[in-house]
Amino acid sequence: MDAANIARGFLFLTCLTAAAQPHVFRPGPDVMAPFVVSKAKPAYSEEARLAKLEGSVLLSLVVGADGHPRDIQVARPLGLGLDESAVDNVRAWQFQPGTKSGTPVDVLVNEEVFFRPQRTLWDWHLARAVFQLPPHATRPVLTKVKFPATVDLEQNASVTIAFDVAPNGIPVQLRVVKSSDPRWEMELLAALRQGWRFRPATIDGKPIASSAWFEFVRGSHSPIPPAAIPTP
Repeated sequence: MDAANIARGFLFLTCLTAAAQPHVFRPGPDVMAPFVVSKAKPAYSEEARLAKLEGSVLLSLVVGADGHPRDIQVARPLGLGLDESAVDNVRAWQFQPGTKSGTPVDVLVNEEVFFRPQRTLWDWHLARAVFQLPPHATRPVLTKVKFPATVDLEQNASVTIAFDVAPNGIPVQLRVVKSSDPRWEMELLAALRQGWRFRPATIDGKPIASSAWFEFVRGSHSPIPPAAIPTP
């Protein structure tokens, strides 16, 4: 077979494949968005439970004309295993499919999965955990935490700290990226340095150093906009 025939055959197969794939719509004036009819509570990872990680994972997904979700992608991560938990959770959701002119169609939507730990209102807790890793590295795994003691002062606060996780799993090179009030910084730095431990990142089973950015929040919410933490 000559090159021209091969090219024509490839083009024919490409057209067949494109024709077989249904068009994906976005909600709009003539496209009704799908809606959730059944979902379960998402599972907490042990790391997230230890860190009292609280927040939501934003997912992008296609709800098929059959009401089943697919092509699930993390659009805004939370960290410490909760991104994976959110994806697994949404896979089991049941949807009323979106429609176009009354006919069920595939629709691209965003969905949030919320995580709320058990804590008292004025406890310090984690609101975001981001690691930056070299290619082919496994991320660090949180194994131990220590938060500053809860005090009766009713004040929302936020401190974002950047640090490295050394190959022995100890946080080093700690620095404050952003905080709502300097009074909280020293006790959070001390707690992180003395009481937080990790199984380090690895490449081919060998421990390596890695970078991390953790956002700590006290109270119901952060009183300041979040720091611009680099994404992996």
